[in-house]
Amino acid sequence: MKRNTAVARLALLLIRHVSVAGADAGSQCCNALSQEASLKDKVYYPDTADYQGRVESIWSVSAALAPWCFVLPQSAEDTAVIIQTLVRNDCSFGILGHGHGDFPASNSIKEGVTIDFGHMNQTTYDPTEKIASIGPGSSWQPVYENLEPHGVTVTGGRAGGVGVAGFTTGGGNSFHSTSHGWACDNVKNFQLVLADGTIVDANADENNDLWQALKGGSGNFGLVTRFDMYVIEFPDPKKPNIWGGIAQYELSAADDLTDAYVDFVENNYQDKNSSTMLYWVYTHSTQSLIVQVAMDNTLDIEYPPVYDRYLNTSGLIKTSLRSAPMYEITAEFDLGQPDGLRNIWLTGAYKNDPRVIKFAADKHEELIAGKLAGLVSEDSQLVTLCSMFPLTQAMIAHGNANGGNSMNLEAKSQGENGLLFLASLAIGGAENEAIALPIMRQWQDEVDAYATSLGVNWDWRFLNYAYAGQDPIATYATDKIIAASKKYDPGMVFQRLRSTGHRIVS
Repeated sequence: MKRNTAVARLALLLIRHVSVAGADAGSQCCNALSQEASLKDKVYYPDTADYQGRVESIWSVSAALAPWCFVLPQSAEDTAVIIQTLVRNDCSFGILGHGHGDFPASNSIKEGVTIDFGHMNQTTYDPTEKIASIGPGSSWQPVYENLEPHGVTVTGGRAGGVGVAGFTTGGGNSFHSTSHGWACDNVKNFQLVLADGTIVDANADENNDLWQALKGGSGNFGLVTRFDMYVIEFPDPKKPNIWGGIAQYELSAADDLTDAYVDFVENNYQDKNSSTMLYWVYTHSTQSLIVQVAMDNTLDIEYPPVYDRYLNTSGLIKTSLRSAPMYEITAEFDLGQPDGLRNIWLTGAYKNDPRVIKFAADKHEELIAGKLAGLVSEDSQLVTLCSMFPLTQAMIAHGNANGGNSMNLEAKSQGENGLLFLASLAIGGAENEAIALPIMRQWQDEVDAYATSLGVNWDWRFLNYAYAGQDPIATYATDKIIAASKKYDPGMVFQRLRSTGHRIVS
C-alpha cells in the first residue's frame, strides 16, 4: 500500500510540471518514451536532479528552456526508437547537442520533448583511415584533448566550450578555415537517423545530396548521431601545439587596427595557416571599452610576418601570444563567453571594407554611452562585443573542392573577400534582455543598411551566429536544402514537429 501511494504521488508530481494546455500531450509523449524498453532510465522528468542538471548544462540562460522531459539516447539505435515514438505520438521536440545556442528554442523546447545528446559525447580515432569519429553531444575541448596524444586535430571551434553538432552542421569557422575550409567541409561522413527511424550514412558515395545539404543546413533532415571527420596532422606529432592568443589595445588604436585587419584579409591567401579576428569588448564591471585582436598560426610558427602590422600598431597594452596546446588556446577564448547570462547574437556578411567595420564599431560605442548605459546595476553583468571575422576566397573555395556544401558563398561573394560581423551581448536578467533585444536588432539593421548603401552587403547570414528571425538558410538562396528535405523527410517532421534551431524557409 505504501509503495502504491508513493508511486501515485510521483505521478501527480510529474503531471503538475506540464502546462495545463499541454498536460495530456506532455504525459502521453514522455510516458510513451518511458515505456520503450531500450529507453529505460533515459527519460528525465521535472523535479529530479538529472533533469535540472540538463537544464543547467545549457550555456545561455535564454536558451535553457524546461521541456516536458528530456530523453538521452546512448546510440543511433536509441535515437531511432526516440524519433519513431515521437512521430507516432505527434510530439513536438527540440534537439540539444552540447547546448551552446544563444536564443530561446535554439537548444531546448518548452512545450515538448528535448532530445538531448549529452550522453553521446565520445571521440575515437582511426589512425589507419585518419578519421576522428565524434559524438553530437561533445564540445570541442575534449575532442582536442582526446586527439592530442595522436598528434592530430580537427577543424573545430575556436572556443573549446562550443558544441560539435550545431557548430558543424551550421558551417563551423575554425583556426584552420583558410587552410582547410569550414568544419562541415571536413566531414567525411555523417551518421544520421531519419524521421522514420532509418539509420543512414551520408557521404560522397552514399546519399551525396544529403551529405552536401547537411554541410550548413543544420538540423533540417534528421538527427546526426556521429561525425566522421578528416584529421589534420601537427607538423611535430610530439609537440601538438599552435601559436597564438590575444593582443589587447587601447581604444585609440582602433582605426589603425581596422586597416591592418582589412589588409590581413586581402593577403590571407599568402599565409593560409594564420587566422585572425578583430573585436571591440565592453564590460560593465570594468566600465571600459577596449580593442582586441586574436592571432593564431596552426603550424606553430611564432610571430609570422602576416601579423607585423598589428604588432607594430601603437597602443598595445598586453598579449597572451605563445606556443601552447590547441585546447589551451581555445580555453582562453571561452573566457570571453561567460556562463550564467542571457545572450543575444546577430550577424551579417559584407565585402571586406573598412568603412563597414568603423561604422559598426562607432555604433557600438554609441550604444554603450547611450541606450545600453544604465541598463544594469553595478552588481549586474553586461558584456558586449563588436566582432569581425574573415570570409576569404581561400576558405570559401574549399566548399566545392571538398564535395560541395549548402551555404552558397561562392555565389554570394562574387569572387571578393568579405567580413563576417557578429554583434553580441551577454546580460543578466530577463527584463534587461527584453530591453536589450530591440537595441541590438537596431544596431544590426543599421550596419546592414549602411553596407547596402555602399553596395557591399552580401545579404548572407552565418547560421552559427544568427539570432531567431534572421532566417540564415533563406539567405543561402539555394534549392539544395529544400530538395534534400523533401526527399529525406517527406512528412516534414523536422519542419512540423521540431521547434528548435533554424528551420527551412521556402
